[in-house]
Amino acid sequence: MNFASDMVQRLAATIPTPSEDQSAQETIKRLAGEVATTQLIKDLLILTTVVVLALELLSKLVYHLPKFRASSIPVRGKHLDDFSWKDCTFILINKCMTGLFVYFYFGYLWSVRKVGHDDHHHDHGHEKDQHHHHEGDQHHHHDDHQEESLGGHHDCCGGGKGVWALEELSLVNTILPIPLLFITYDFFYTLLHWLLHVKSVYAHVHKHHHHQKAPSRANIDAVNVHPLEFFLGEFNHVLALHLVVKGMPLVGFHGMDVSWAGATLFIGLGGVLAGLNHTRHDVVARVPSGTRDGEGKAMGWTVFDSKHHDVHHRIPQSNYGQYTVLWDRIFGTFREYNEHDRVNPAYQLDPSTGKSIKLLKKE
Repeated sequence: MNFASDMVQRLAATIPTPSEDQSAQETIKRLAGEVATTQLIKDLLILTTVVVLALELLSKLVYHLPKFRASSIPVRGKHLDDFSWKDCTFILINKCMTGLFVYFYFGYLWSVRKVGHDDHHHDHGHEKDQHHHHEGDQHHHHDDHQEESLGGHHDCCGGGKGVWALEELSLVNTILPIPLLFITYDFFYTLLHWLLHVKSVYAHVHKHHHHQKAPSRANIDAVNVHPLEFFLGEFNHVLALHLVVKGMPLVGFHGMDVSWAGATLFIGLGGVLAGLNHTRHDVVARVPSGTRDGEGKAMGWTVFDSKHHDVHHRIPQSNYGQYTVLWDRIFGTFREYNEHDRVNPAYQLDPSTGKSIKLLKKE
């Protein structure tokens, strides 16, 4: 346990603290110097290994657990039964990239909360003075940077024992930000996804992912994308976190505190939903849940439906959202799942092998 704690503290100590006195170029230069150290490389390798193992476990759970309750989505497009060397290479690269993403994602959260994010609770007239106070304090204690990592006591987040302490958790900073994080993420992801389908871009990046017309392997199929696309999609989570924490003045939102548990729930739940989007499981979440009309049909607003992404894999110019189709509905790119679409029996998957019945007959 001490080994894991020490490793996390070392990783946290490498994260630059936002400062008006330090340019973006200086911040990047310092971070590059930290990354070049042998110890940090070892820590990142260990972190990446742990994250990859966690992804494997998550993929297995998402693939198997819904089988006990969810019905299956019939296969209507051609299933990618066997991976090519290119598929395997992209999957491996993207899994490894997830370790770096986790480092930067929580590193960003650490950096913005470390300097005293509780100034959001003060009047805006004192915001600038408070900001300079924390910057000066951070500069004064620069030599103690290592000790001020995860185990240190910071005068931040309401004066608690540190940005990772359980005492810092509340309903307001853990649960309340989740819907806003997903809505913010999917706004930019929907636009990015649409851009990846532009003809001049599609063939070079996103076409690889659409070799699979009927995804079934959960997170394995989800990460079978071009590494550039994976990078943009993953680090879009950091953008969403930044905008929710720092605010979006254009829409009159001035930001809110997001705890480490809230940030973890965001990417953890996101991983589950992305996995479900790439299975044959018919999983739907509605608000309110469990309500039905007189004919027995489900009522309520659909928050998530795994069939919507299945439609996208067959009909690419629709349903660009990752976790929700809210923005597709607004932008006019939403397409409802049609249960009456033609189903080819030969395209269905054999439960024991996960491959097309048609391919098995040929073998």
